[in-house]
Amino acid sequence: MGSIGPDGGAVDPTPLFSKRVQQWEPGAIRSLLPLEALPGMISLVAGKPNPETFPFAKISISLKGSKEKQIVLEESALIDALQYGLPAGNAELIQWFEELQKTVHGIRCNDGWACCIGNGSQELIHRAFQVFTDPGDPILLETGVAGFLRADGHELIEVPSDADGLQPSVLEKILLEWPGKCRYPTVLYTTPTGSNPTGRSCTESCKAQILRLAKRFNFMILEDDAYYFLNFEVPSKRARSYLALEKEINGETGRVVRFDSLSKVVSSGMRLGVLTGPIPVVQKVTRITENINLQPSSTTQLLALSLFQHWGHSGFLKHCTRAAGLYRHRRDVFAAAAERHLKGKATWDVPRAGMFFWLTLRLPPGRDSFELLSKQGMENGILAIPGVAFMPNVQKTCQLRVSYSLVTEAEMGEACRRIAKLVDDAWTSEIH
Repeated sequence: MGSIGPDGGAVDPTPLFSKRVQQWEPGAIRSLLPLEALPGMISLVAGKPNPETFPFAKISISLKGSKEKQIVLEESALIDALQYGLPAGNAELIQWFEELQKTVHGIRCNDGWACCIGNGSQELIHRAFQVFTDPGDPILLETGVAGFLRADGHELIEVPSDADGLQPSVLEKILLEWPGKCRYPTVLYTTPTGSNPTGRSCTESCKAQILRLAKRFNFMILEDDAYYFLNFEVPSKRARSYLALEKEINGETGRVVRFDSLSKVVSSGMRLGVLTGPIPVVQKVTRITENINLQPSSTTQLLALSLFQHWGHSGFLKHCTRAAGLYRHRRDVFAAAAERHLKGKATWDVPRAGMFFWLTLRLPPGRDSFELLSKQGMENGILAIPGVAFMPNVQKTCQLRVSYSLVTEAEMGEACRRIAKLVDDAWTSEIH
């Protein structure tokens, strides 16, 4: 069982750690790198290349906007940007994100948490699963699953969602009926805002109930919130994060590991993600990093840091608000197109965040969306992701995930018309 601090403060997550994460030893070189900064230290440790061999003199970044701004990284700054760095990430960038988390989620410095950086949030999520699970262990999760979970042979237990997000009553029932001789699940993986693939967002009331269940049944919540900053609701109506609610609901912290991504609001190609969680979890994730890929990219971290220092936290949040406004408009256009062409042929919830619609097609009995797309999708010039790709147990489904992030407004209407034709053709083939 996880232990609780003396005054109901920070939970100790280490009793929930997996056997495999205990096998990771400190990287012989990486664990010594922080000591190089000590005054008077002469380091003969790392095989770092001499900066004289770096061919770049400076990097110049021009920002969009009415008053075009240039950020220039001179050669002195590039020495760090082009060199090996620390496995947890650039110290200044970590500090910037820690300040952001305090601003956005209202968490306190003395609640036993920290941040680390990864090459995209997916990398960090994979490592967090390694911290808490061994191959074959049961995992609770929403619709939508990373392929590596199947590859590790995990028992995947789907917790369904509805318009209000993950269903606490179903989760409680699963846990109450858990076979006594079977290993209890140690993690719940959830994407609570604009969920991929369903587009659904979890209400604050549901999050509170799930947090209580996490304490009662002693499991961790892995909060994958890549679409948090693409929220279309007015700020006063937005559900707070699990990270923000934990102390208020449970009177303790330490059961939430949160993942944020720059992919949806700054750049997907930069491959930068952030993990926020209990310090022992951050330490274990960092240990895995220092043994596998050594560190997140120094160059992209410094590019991001330079941008964020220029913006400040308020500028970053203003940029996110503008991005959310763009996607809100696109969501509205797609919703109108779906209403025109798909009414009676499919059902859907209008997403409150993110970039996806989850369409449930009204198909003849026994038909599924994978079969439909495989046989008629190419002929009709339409590509979408069949629901089976997101189902933990690979069952047939009538659902499609469609993204409105890139297609033009004209293409949205045509896409919905073509999907409607697929449904019509499925019924016509049944008659013949």
